[in-house]
Amino acid sequence: MIEKTADLYSRLPDSIPLADAEHALELLAEFKQETELTKRDRAKAAAVKQIALAEITKKYDFYEKLFAAVFAERRAVAQEFFRVIDQGIREKNNDLVLAGLSSLSGMVASSPLTHLGKDTLLK
Repeated sequence: MIEKTADLYSRLPDSIPLADAEHALELLAEFKQETELTKRDRAKAAAVKQIALAEITKKYDFYEKLFAAVFAERRAVAQEFFRVIDQGIREKNNDLVLAGLSSLSGMVASSPLTHLGKDTLLK
């Protein structure tokens, strides 16, 4: 590196016209300004990225809890239908078995998430 710098200095003329020197200084000043603007733009972009990631994480946490609650409730309801079916089998009560199966079938056929698409929750 030192050799390259020394070589560069050896190729410089003895005197540099004042206009060229001033132009070179202006270019350096512009470069410094551009560098500072770029640093600020990168800092802004990093901040926007962090905000977006925080928002995404917050939404993810919300939906994870929502879905866990919805499906936990459905599981509890399904277990109750199975209890009714088991009771009907034990008692040899076909009406009770059919009522439990019908209710379970209706619950399984419907999605607990169909109403969410109509709300603003998924937007």
